[in-house]
Amino acid sequence: MPTCNQTAADLNPDIHDLAIDAISKYYDELRDRPNLARSHLAGMGAIAELEAKIARHYGKKYALCLNNATTALMAIALALDLQGETFITTGYSYGGTVAGWLMLGNRPVFADIDPHNLTLDPEAVRRAITRSTKAILSVDTFGNPADMEALRSIADEFDLWLISDAAQSLGAERNGQPASSLADAIVISMTAGKTLFAGEGGAIVTDDAALYQKLIYLTQHPDRQRRDISLLIGNQLGLNGRMHPLAAVVANATFERSLSNLQEHQQFWLAIADVLNQSGLTVPILFRDRNILPAFFCFSAVWREQPKLQDLFGILSESGFNLSIGAPPIQPIYQQAAFVAKYAEFVPIDRLPNVELANDRFVLRSLS
Repeated sequence: MPTCNQTAADLNPDIHDLAIDAISKYYDELRDRPNLARSHLAGMGAIAELEAKIARHYGKKYALCLNNATTALMAIALALDLQGETFITTGYSYGGTVAGWLMLGNRPVFADIDPHNLTLDPEAVRRAITRSTKAILSVDTFGNPADMEALRSIADEFDLWLISDAAQSLGAERNGQPASSLADAIVISMTAGKTLFAGEGGAIVTDDAALYQKLIYLTQHPDRQRRDISLLIGNQLGLNGRMHPLAAVVANATFERSLSNLQEHQQFWLAIADVLNQSGLTVPILFRDRNILPAFFCFSAVWREQPKLQDLFGILSESGFNLSIGAPPIQPIYQQAAFVAKYAEFVPIDRLPNVELANDRFVLRSLS
């Protein structure tokens, strides 16, 4: 997926030094501790440290590192036995959100979005629920935290699993709580453009002990299965979804600095939102009013009337911002060519006005 903004490593080059030092230290330790190379199979070392940091950030009991967020989302569906089932999700996201669930034969029902936040509209979710619905798959689109309080209430009312694709929102908050922290399982990403950059990687965060143990059984090496869930005979037929040890080394070493850098990144884009709101050129951006602090994986806005590029860039330049403008990096899932080719015949699509209006938005990117 094309990213709108820079990675934490790009924003602060000293993260490069932290990563290089950590990798060098790891290889130095390998000379003295030959067994270290195998420790990651059991989820030890940097992987254990990183998982502990991620779990603390969300205030959860368990975090499990995997090779990427797409694998993590698929693993959750497998662990919850969601195969051939119906689930509700946003119509506006990267296709990887639903890829694994579709491969397992699940049927998405696309619900409309909040036009300001671009995340699932809880009332649209409520209207889409039927007796066959098993889960809600929410997305913190562009790093904007979804309304988890409302979605949690709906999920509890109808006894549904609430899963969050929070790949773009590590470090974001809503009402003072980490984005998506009320979900039954949260998935984050550590690839390009994300808050925490490890080259590639993902993680699942949860309080559900049974789900965590099932995920270990389905995705991790038998060494970790024996260590974490006391299996006498390991499952060698699972999905090899574990994280690369060097990715864990890098992510663990840069975790705190990356979140610190994100705070600067967030203040930068909140200041731009203030400028746009004062200009009157765009529809009001309501993050501050709604007590929302996005991760700003992508900053988008919509013109109030006709586009006025010269006026916009003049106002931004006077305020000291050097930016470029472009189109959003995604389109509605149900309009994506791969989805249409394989699934459109089996997934009836109702018109989703706010999803389709999202195509009219523009994206700002920092040039400095």
